[in-house]
Amino acid sequence: MKVSRRMVELSLAALWLWSGLQPPLTAWSESIAMLARLGLPQAALVPLFLLSCALDVAYAVWIAWRPGVLAWRLQALTVLFYSVAVAVALPENWLHPFAPLVKNLPILAMLLWLGANWEGKS
Repeated sequence: MKVSRRMVELSLAALWLWSGLQPPLTAWSESIAMLARLGLPQAALVPLFLLSCALDVAYAVWIAWRPGVLAWRLQALTVLFYSVAVAVALPENWLHPFAPLVKNLPILAMLLWLGANWEGKS
């Protein structure tokens, strides 16, 4: 089976979509508790949580609709930011059995590759 660039793009879109929808639908309390551990003001937790979910969904739509170099670079920065924040504030994730931080490495590599090899079409 040949894997196309568009298949890679759409797999990332699916990941962003799930990342934006699943936490508010099934893990609201856990998500807010994780954000609280970042040391943010209590009043900022829910708006920041909803903003991050909306950003994830927006990335999914952007990829499905019309991705470009800017899309891939902004996503890479977002993954890097999320990863550093979690690594510093929630260091137990380094040893988590499902390796959430380590899984960000191939995602980051895909995003960087897509941005570096963008030809203006899918």
